[in-house]
Amino acid sequence: MIRPYTAEDRQELQRFLMDQRTFARLNEQTVEMFRDENVADFEADGTVSLIIREDGRVVAIADLLKRHPVDGSLWLGLFVVEESLHGTGLAQTLYEQLEDQYMRPYQTVFRLGVLPNNLRARRFWERNGYVYEKDSITNKGTRVHVLKKRLIRSE
Repeated sequence: MIRPYTAEDRQELQRFLMDQRTFARLNEQTVEMFRDENVADFEADGTVSLIIREDGRVVAIADLLKRHPVDGSLWLGLFVVEESLHGTGLAQTLYEQLEDQYMRPYQTVFRLGVLPNNLRARRFWERNGYVYEKDSITNKGTRVHVLKKRLIRSE
């Protein structure tokens, strides 16, 4: 079940983030740095932060910026699925739900940044219709490959 993050989720979000060692390492962060940065992002205004639960526990999180102030597209700022569930197909199912419920109703162009050394993530996003647009630097100074997906609406 996907639902918006609330302050009551903070402790569970922190625990979830502390278990994402591979993602923290890809970001060149300790798990504590990764946790603190992402909890702060989830609690900041301007994004839609989502908790995804299965069997009562957090299995994934997502953070969306519905309309980027420069390019006007929807940005998927963060999509993390519990490491132990990688390769099970859950990420695909959750992304499809996320796109249908929280992305498609708002925009027809989606963007996201992928760390250059995260080849598994890049393949995942390309399978979901994203294509390389450009290299960029995030507001936190991290180099990423920007991927873009454009929907064609049937009217």
